[in-house]
Amino acid sequence: MTFPKIRHINDVLPHVEGRPEFVVADKGDYTVIDYVFAIDDSFDDPIRGECRGIKFSPDGSVLARPLHKFFNVGERRETLPRMLDFSRPHTVLEKLDGTMIHPAIIDGEVVLMTRMGRTEHAQKAERHLTPSVREFCCGLLLGGATPIFEWTAPDNRIVVRYEKSALTLLAVRNTVDGSYWPHDAIVRTGMPCAPVFQSSYSTAADFIAFARAVVGKEGFVVRWDDGTMVKAKGEDYVLKHRAKDGILQEKNILALVLGGGLDDVLPLLDDADADAARRYRDDVMAGIRRTAAELCGFVAANDNLPQKDFATGPVQLLAPELRSLAFLVRRGMNADTAIRARLIARATSQSGVDECRTLHGARWCA
Repeated sequence: MTFPKIRHINDVLPHVEGRPEFVVADKGDYTVIDYVFAIDDSFDDPIRGECRGIKFSPDGSVLARPLHKFFNVGERRETLPRMLDFSRPHTVLEKLDGTMIHPAIIDGEVVLMTRMGRTEHAQKAERHLTPSVREFCCGLLLGGATPIFEWTAPDNRIVVRYEKSALTLLAVRNTVDGSYWPHDAIVRTGMPCAPVFQSSYSTAADFIAFARAVVGKEGFVVRWDDGTMVKAKGEDYVLKHRAKDGILQEKNILALVLGGGLDDVLPLLDDADADAARRYRDDVMAGIRRTAAELCGFVAANDNLPQKDFATGPVQLLAPELRSLAFLVRRGMNADTAIRARLIARATSQSGVDECRTLHGARWCA
């Protein structure tokens, strides 16, 4: 596989001009070119395939070149199993479930960056920038190569849980021509490297069947000596990732709780997330019952009042989000049903969830 030579930002800009899926972000000390979404032909151009967080100095020279865009098995024609030649020399690496991190030299200092630069995640990963790691990164960067790491940590969890924070060397790339170091050269650096899976599979189909069945890890990256790479993810991970994505936002898990769909998701979560989801469900349901009882008691206590007096008197003492519910209960609607309907209607945005939180009082911590 041949990668395009990139010496200056002007080698890239014409290829992303007019492409809304790519962003050119001037950060002052550096510029990032990254993609924010993808369409069918986003990466048909090899230059655009490099726009996955490539960094440029203020003078336009390449500052750092992280991993090129590569794909899952079967995602594109060139990654169909019949197109993957497992008879050629290749290495199978465990795919770590964290954040891609690379160093760059800014104002003479080695710093760490994610695809979009010096983000909060990158700054947290700098806990690993010991003097020896700084020296290692600086030597490579000044020599025209970009080391690329994966940062995994308990406070950087995607799906797989890691007990301690770690910075693992994934690859080293020539910053201008994009070529990758052979895996044995990466191992010789002495840095912690991604675990190698000793594969005995001679065909892509057999290996992929194995990879899809793997449990407890994200999957694997297969890397050929020419730099070609594909991802093979376990079905267990993919399902759990979708489930995790589904509960990251409170509006989504509240909708699951109210719609009775949480039980379908719980088996896909790990124990800690499942326990947190159950607690949230129980708190929401208990809060709804509590609010329903208070509403019923309030309506019953003022049942002797004419509608006009009820509307201009006692109801005005209620919180705004309870007033219309009180009228519904007064007209005979079940209080629990009325509250659930209101919550479902407002659970389309986080602001709506926050506005109706007093109806149940629960809080979700993903």
